[in-house]
Amino acid sequence: MLQRTNYNPGDNELLELISNNSLNRNQDIADMLHLLMNIDKGLSIFLDGDWGSGKTYFVRSLKIAIDILNTCPDVLPAGIDMIASNAFKGEASWHCDYLPVYYNAWSYDYWGDPLASVACTLAAEADEVRLESDPSDSKVVKTALNNLVEMAFNHHAAGLGTAIGKMAEAIKSEDLLDAFKKRSSLRNAVAEAVNLVLKERANKLLLFVDELDRCEPRFACRLLEELKTLFDLDNVVVLYALNVKQLAHVIEGQYGAGFNGIRYLSKFYDIAVPIRTVGMDDYLTYREMIPNHQSSLVIKSIVEAHEMSLREANRLIDICKPNLERLDDLRSTNEVVFRVSFMDTVVAGIRVSNPAAYDRLVNKGDYSVFTTEVKGWESIKGCFVETFGRCIKPDDYRSMVDDENRIDELIDAVAALRWSNQFDKKNAAHKTINEVKNSCLVSVIERD
Repeated sequence: MLQRTNYNPGDNELLELISNNSLNRNQDIADMLHLLMNIDKGLSIFLDGDWGSGKTYFVRSLKIAIDILNTCPDVLPAGIDMIASNAFKGEASWHCDYLPVYYNAWSYDYWGDPLASVACTLAAEADEVRLESDPSDSKVVKTALNNLVEMAFNHHAAGLGTAIGKMAEAIKSEDLLDAFKKRSSLRNAVAEAVNLVLKERANKLLLFVDELDRCEPRFACRLLEELKTLFDLDNVVVLYALNVKQLAHVIEGQYGAGFNGIRYLSKFYDIAVPIRTVGMDDYLTYREMIPNHQSSLVIKSIVEAHEMSLREANRLIDICKPNLERLDDLRSTNEVVFRVSFMDTVVAGIRVSNPAAYDRLVNKGDYSVFTTEVKGWESIKGCFVETFGRCIKPDDYRSMVDDENRIDELIDAVAALRWSNQFDKKNAAHKTINEVKNSCLVSVIERD
């Protein structure tokens, strides 16, 4: 069955991650929260990490921690309690006084005006407010909020469909149109709405801008420029989660040869904070895999060989996990473990790291793709020796393990047996495998 291979945990699952410190990142979250609590005025922060290093997990977890601290500080999950105690360092109050808003830039880069999508994100957050102040203040906030959404939809990209048009129509009224006419720009409306909403909720806005380095270049540049102009305010902190080098490269492509992307980006942040990449053992445990099982060792060897990002490793795990869940390294036969834990996992790694080579292997029978992958990386080759060695007699294993030529010959035989369409090569592969006296392994390797 085809399915999307992009694991994206919900808030409850992220809270469980924090409570158990499953990714070993609670101290990092505490350090960032401590930094935020020591900011007196407005600030722009670049949270810099490699593509797929877990930046989204980090900022969403930080938002959850702040939300919980501000809504129920007296009853905290264990992980949040630890984060707060380290972040506030003995202070009597653990109230953050930030209104955290998460904005996924990549979800909106088809909009013509990036500021319109920011406006709608702020409006959606503000609409969840339970207004408890003076009714007149509530009315002001509601009117400003409606006007903000109205203006945002009037700035949206063409072709978004009739649903947005109907939403805009639904909020129209004579008062809103009058208010719209009095606004000089959408920027003023957003800034005013921010101030009014903060009056109800907190002293500062903390805007998380995520996935900017994945956006269409013109949208990314416009968003940076718009937010710098709009949120150059004492009560707004903007935290961008991105890969500075990647975004600089994208911007250099936008402006042409000779343009210095790093220098251009430097005008949009006050400080840059590097993010620590999640360790693979921690992540495998989080994905309910045992790090020292053979299947996990193969996955780690592939991730390390190709220097995969966390996002790529996540995709690799998603591809492998359905078969691995039906496999028990401790109970399945050695032959099945070799086929599923090693062969199928290596093929999945090729699929993630080199889709063109994967196509040549599975659709055109170019089994050299597999042999090159296994022979080319010492860690992957070591996993072959370990898993294949369990399928043969001890004497054959001992003679193989110290003979590089013999190992390479067996790798070639396994690949030819599985993917070659030529009778003579398959026949030779049969002979090579049978020399180590395991006819059962032949049928397991050949099975589709």
